[in-house]
Amino acid sequence: MYLNSHEWKNINWKNMRLTVWIQLVFTSCLIAQQVNISRDINVRNDFAYDVLAIENEIVFFRDKGFEFYFDLFDPNLEYRRSVELVLDEKKPMIENIHTIDSFVQIIYAYRDGPDYVARMVRCDKRINVTDTLELMRGAFLFSPGEMRSVISDDKSRLALFAIDKSNLFVVVIDTRKMEVSAAIDIEVPEYRLYEQFQEAAIANSGQVFFLFEKNNESWDKEKHMMRLVMTEGNESYQHDLVCINTLNSGVKMGVDNQNKAISIGGLYGTKNQNETEGYMIFSAAFNELRNPQMRDVQRFLFDDNILVDLNGIEKKNKKNVLNDFYTKTLIHRRDGGVVLVAELQREFTRRNAGISNFDRSMAASRGYVDYYSEDLILFSLQADGNLFWRKVLFKKQFSQDDEGIYSSFFMMKAPSQVHFIFNDEIKNNNTVSEYVIDPLGNYRRSSLLSTEYKNLKLRFQEAVQTSSTSFVVPSEKNGRINLVKISF
Repeated sequence: MYLNSHEWKNINWKNMRLTVWIQLVFTSCLIAQQVNISRDINVRNDFAYDVLAIENEIVFFRDKGFEFYFDLFDPNLEYRRSVELVLDEKKPMIENIHTIDSFVQIIYAYRDGPDYVARMVRCDKRINVTDTLELMRGAFLFSPGEMRSVISDDKSRLALFAIDKSNLFVVVIDTRKMEVSAAIDIEVPEYRLYEQFQEAAIANSGQVFFLFEKNNESWDKEKHMMRLVMTEGNESYQHDLVCINTLNSGVKMGVDNQNKAISIGGLYGTKNQNETEGYMIFSAAFNELRNPQMRDVQRFLFDDNILVDLNGIEKKNKKNVLNDFYTKTLIHRRDGGVVLVAELQREFTRRNAGISNFDRSMAASRGYVDYYSEDLILFSLQADGNLFWRKVLFKKQFSQDDEGIYSSFFMMKAPSQVHFIFNDEIKNNNTVSEYVIDPLGNYRRSSLLSTEYKNLKLRFQEAVQTSSTSFVVPSEKNGRINLVKISF
């Protein structure tokens, strides 16, 4: 995602069935959103699902364990048909599904005697199989369905990887050519990889990055370190990042494809993980990482105004610390800087006060789990790590016993601004709002739509951007899915 200047546009759309028009006014400019809602999709017995966009059309993939179905929708979410993808192998497991250009591509794995076998299937947008490729075969220890994957921003490169205690196995795939471009087995000493894995990313040019972290605990913080691993072709390079005497609330890693660099960022403190005192950032060009060495992570304390920005008033004798803020993502700027996005998240477990002292069953003693997902703080950092601007985007979300699946936000990227879209409240009749922020930190908040009388519960964390002006978000309620497309 890159930010530059761009003008607001008015968008006009013709009315379609199940289309809702919402009119918003901002700085004397009329902006219209078109909202399309699909028919119900029953997913009660499904193992998993994915929402895919291909040439303005929407494909809903359903994994029923060893049976795989695609529901096809037109650009206005009118249902077209359902297609079953039949895989001949016994007990196939999906490792990855993605779209590129006009194709849907599925990577699946199965056992052939002692061998693990992974194959790629290419389908056109009508889910007709056009090509297949065997990616790998061998007596690997991992099982079908256990490989992880990461795809590049332009979807031209994909990495499959498996992690055990001390080794990292990586396969890099050119998705357009449907060929394996690299396969490498890497030993990463001094780390328990499976437990200490944090992030993975892949560049459009094929470099793969892995981040591991150890001793991020208050009793061991003097040994706190991170290990950055880069693969390039069949070569690998490892770097130790020094974080001694600090603790972080979670780090995120992102690839800057324009400047050919990798960035790692997060919030840090010195006492415990959820009490942060500043932000940390590490950036390096790909070519710098071909020379392995120990590197320092830059750290910057919060300034005196951060609590004023967050609370609206100055609290005397209050330390400049943020409680319960966690890094959610990094947005790269064209100048090599980044925007670090953090969100306030809390989780509380309460015992059910009405249970009998004689009822010791797990069901009785479980109690309630409260989920709070609240304000966002955006730190726009220059290439040298210094703060350019900081903004607080206020929101309040509370839910109970739902694992927070309807909370948090969806980030929609456009050339001139970023949209942060979220449910105002977690309930049946709800308003959906957004913040739109530009490269200089100017922002507006507005309401997008109301779900009243539409029987929708929107899961914005699972939303998929379909173009620079539209996205699709699933609504899940009582084992049924509706796809909702919002166009600007």
